[in-house]
Amino acid sequence: MLKITRFDSPTEQKLILEGRLTEPWIADLNCHWEETRLTHPERKFVVDLRGVMRIDSGGEFVLMLMKIEGAEFLTSGIRIRQLVKDLETSASEADAR
Repeated sequence: MLKITRFDSPTEQKLILEGRLTEPWIADLNCHWEETRLTHPERKFVVDLRGVMRIDSGGEFVLMLMKIEGAEFLTSGIRIRQLVKDLETSASEADAR
């Protein structure tokens, strides 16, 4: 299960994720991302991953798309922190192409 909580402020939009970022909940996250991003594209976008326990390859892909489109991530734990670092590297390489 994945719990998604959305917070909006005048300068920032934040999605707080808790649980498992795996199928079938990836589609829900993608819907929240699209809705939030289209509502106020000028605001900073933050995804809080500190409550995520597991991410599968589909979840990694969605996070990569978010990163390419400018999302920032809040992390804790070695594995999630390393995953985000790898996503940042991959996103930079994708931008360079």
